[in-house]
Amino acid sequence: MSTMVQGIEKEFILKALYNEQSPVRCIYNRVEYTLTIDKIAKSELSFKPNQPVTGLSQGKKIDLTADYKGMSVVFVIEVSGVERDRFSAPIPDVIYKDLDRAYPRLIFPTDLQIKFSFLKERYFFPISDDTEAKPLAGDDLLPDDLKEFNEITAKMSQWVKEMEGAYKLVLFKDAKLATLEEQIVAKTGKCLFLPSSAGRLPESDPDPKNRVITAALFIEYLKTIGILHNYFEAAMTQFIKTKQSKNIGADVWVPLRFKEYVIGYIHFWTTKPDAPPLAFDAVKTIYQYANSMVFILKEKAYFDAFILKDKFVAAQGVDISAGGVQFACSHPYITALLILDSELLIRLITPKRNVNLKARVLRRYDEKGFAYAGCHFFDPAPEDIRFLFEYIYGKPFSASEDGKF
Repeated sequence: MSTMVQGIEKEFILKALYNEQSPVRCIYNRVEYTLTIDKIAKSELSFKPNQPVTGLSQGKKIDLTADYKGMSVVFVIEVSGVERDRFSAPIPDVIYKDLDRAYPRLIFPTDLQIKFSFLKERYFFPISDDTEAKPLAGDDLLPDDLKEFNEITAKMSQWVKEMEGAYKLVLFKDAKLATLEEQIVAKTGKCLFLPSSAGRLPESDPDPKNRVITAALFIEYLKTIGILHNYFEAAMTQFIKTKQSKNIGADVWVPLRFKEYVIGYIHFWTTKPDAPPLAFDAVKTIYQYANSMVFILKEKAYFDAFILKDKFVAAQGVDISAGGVQFACSHPYITALLILDSELLIRLITPKRNVNLKARVLRRYDEKGFAYAGCHFFDPAPEDIRFLFEYIYGKPFSASEDGKF
């Protein structure tokens, strides 16, 4: 594992590389260069390469590697100026030491494309935080022996009419997560239950099976979407007032759960804001309809069309080495599945040929709507590594290269 270095220690390492004129290595446009730090100022570094760096210009990013007291350190610079025999860049914010990489990491080439798929069974649905698979009990399903999806919806429509309410059935193949209710139900995998728009969300979970979003859980979700602490109560009050303005009395959003996924929801509401609070038994009934629907869909092989295994997703490459790759993906359904230790099949598309490599996610972070995954290749075919090495570094692979950096 690497260690991020900032502040005084970062300045000390850079100063040592300058004083000792330690070689700094980089590969740019598939040509390897050796640099030395020619000058170090308060906010800028000047580098002198062993030969002019072809194609280098202002704004280009370069990944640099150096040895410091037996350790490998790396840092990324963004070129601010280029002269005939040297170039300059602002001092990087961070450097990394104690790296265990066998090969140097480079900025992702512009003529390279990356796609990935999951090696294990995954589905194109939102994944919830509540990933525990819970076997259904007898009272989780409708007591009727219904065999078709439309039979269940017809029976539910009759029940809704008797309850003097209305409902909406949504499957996520037809809709994106647009509203706050959709997002929190899909994220938590739990039911959003407002017994009355004249009241509040439950302070404690009324369901023995722990399937209801409490007021505290609602506030926790508000934190994740950037609502500040001082506005929690105001946000919840406004959320409920919006229901009143739409003449909604009770409001219920029950997820349709399949394994660790939320494939849709049933939204039920009553149209009498001054009616008594809805009893929780109604929510139990809606859960029976939801679970029965999922059961029928599974029996009809509905989910087979949403399997992600062997289906490739385009991503944005960030950096790459002969030992691994980092990429970014913005699709919300997919990024939720990119968890640590996920096993992927990475497809690298080069102008000459495609390379398929198995990879394991070792790092994951989120930034500005993207999920970033750092992956390590495992069990590569020798011919694929030789080709990838030559493509990335512009020179043939040899056993002596392994561990050089």
